[in-house]
Amino acid sequence: MFFFPFTFWNAYCEVPEDTRLYGTSRLAYERFRGYFLQVKDRLEQRFGTQQLHYAVPPENAYVDRDKIETIRRLRLHNVPTSEPVGYTSLHDIIGSVTQERGVFIKCRYGAEGKGITVLHHDRWVTNYRIEGDRLTNHGVNGLWHFTDITGREDLLNQLLQHEVIVEREILTTAVCLDPALRGKKFDLRAYVVGQGVPHMFVRLNDARNEVTNFSQGATIKHHPNTGLKEDCLRFVRQIAQQAAEAMGLRFVGVDIMFDGDLNNAKVIETQAFTDFPCITKFDLGAYMISDTSGLFI
Repeated sequence: MFFFPFTFWNAYCEVPEDTRLYGTSRLAYERFRGYFLQVKDRLEQRFGTQQLHYAVPPENAYVDRDKIETIRRLRLHNVPTSEPVGYTSLHDIIGSVTQERGVFIKCRYGAEGKGITVLHHDRWVTNYRIEGDRLTNHGVNGLWHFTDITGREDLLNQLLQHEVIVEREILTTAVCLDPALRGKKFDLRAYVVGQGVPHMFVRLNDARNEVTNFSQGATIKHHPNTGLKEDCLRFVRQIAQQAAEAMGLRFVGVDIMFDGDLNNAKVIETQAFTDFPCITKFDLGAYMISDTSGLFI
C-alpha cells in the first residue's frame, strides 16, 4: 500500500518549471506518473510479480490527478460524473452560465480544492492569488481563499492558456439532512475497501462558499449521522464501487455530490490517497487489516 509522496510532489510537481500556475502542468503530472512506474519496476525487480498484491496499484495511483482522464474512465464504466463544458473561446464558457447554474474552471492536475475559478451569472471568483494583472499561487500549506474577479476577462483568458477543465455547477441540496443543516452545500466521501464500502461521511459548508473542501472550512458528519436514508446509501455504495473498479483501485475515497435531488448522484473526484477518518468515528486502519475487508482478495 502506497501513501502520497509529499517530498517528491513538493520538490518536483507543486510548482513546476513549465508554468507558474498550480495544477496546470502536464510535465508535473508526467513526473508524478514516472515516479510510481519507477517504484513499480524496482519492486518487481526485488520481489517478482507473483508476490506483489496492491491496494493501490502503482500504474493507477497517479491517474486521478488528471481530472479529464478520470472523467473519461468513469464515464467509460457508466459512472455518473459532473458534466464537462466544451468550448473554443471564453465567450463559449460565459455563454453557458445561467441564472440557476454556473460553471467551474478547475486546474486539470490539482487537488485539495486549489486552483478553482467559478463563474456565476452575477459574480466571478477564483482561489488563485491575484498579483497585479496576473494569476499566481498561494502558499503550499496556506488557505486558498476566493477573490472576486467579476468582469476580469483578462484573467480568465490567462487561465484558459493553461491546462484546465470546465464543468457545469452541481446544485447541491441538504434537505435530506438534519433540519438544522438545511441549505448547506455538501458532498459525501465513501471509502471503498476491497469489495465493500465500510464508511462514509458528509462534508458541509456554508451555501455562500463555492466548495466543500476542508481547506475552505468544511465540517463533517460521519455515518450513521449523515441524515441520508438507507435507500440513498445503497445507491451511493453502488456508485462508489463502480468508480473504484473504473479507476482500478481497491482502496479509494470516492467524492459524490447530488445534483438537485438524491436520485441524481455524481462522482466529482476519486482519491487514491484519501485521508483516514477520525479513529473515534471509524477505525479504517483496523478494518483494512481485518479478515472481512477483502482488500487483497
